[in-house]
Amino acid sequence: DGVVPDDDVERVAGTMLSETHRLDALIADLLDLARLGAVEFPVDIVEVDLRDVAAAADEVWADRCAAEGVKWFCHAPQRPVLVRCDPRRVRQIIDNLVANALRVTPAGEPIILQVANDPPVGYLEVRDGGPGLSDSDLAVAFVPAELYSRYRGLRQVGTGVGLALVGRLAERLGGRASAGHAPEGGACFRVSFPSVG
Repeated sequence: DGVVPDDDVERVAGTMLSETHRLDALIADLLDLARLGAVEFPVDIVEVDLRDVAAAADEVWADRCAAEGVKWFCHAPQRPVLVRCDPRRVRQIIDNLVANALRVTPAGEPIILQVANDPPVGYLEVRDGGPGLSDSDLAVAFVPAELYSRYRGLRQVGTGVGLALVGRLAERLGGRASAGHAPEGGACFRVSFPSVG
């Protein structure tokens, strides 16, 4: 309609598409967060080898990280990491954590997805070589919009509810989420689930 000059159509369309995806992610996260408080929130707790969930995530995130120039690593032991959880929801947790890490990790720095046993739990961990979190951030990492409000305008931020969703999903699945400092220099998020056996 002539609102955008012909030379700017591609750039403006790209911005609109990006913002549409961001709003779609925000709405999905908010709906899931709201549903978590409801009895009917669907979870299917079964015996899961976390290595299988990590391998499926690896296929997707290796390419996405490579496109951003970020080094991607997926580590899993040779022995199964058997836990009781919902594999679809665990994948949702991984995707939220890796998307957050990719948003703040500079090109050339690493993102690591690791699964391992630490009886009586099995866990997944996402670590990055980004700017990390302060000690005071760690205490509120899973509070909705807290890190978003602290870092908006200072670094790339997501929807403000992704980490809250991770924390609530972990609880709903009978697990626990924690935040810490990664040896790679950035943030470390660990989500553990009860081991099988």
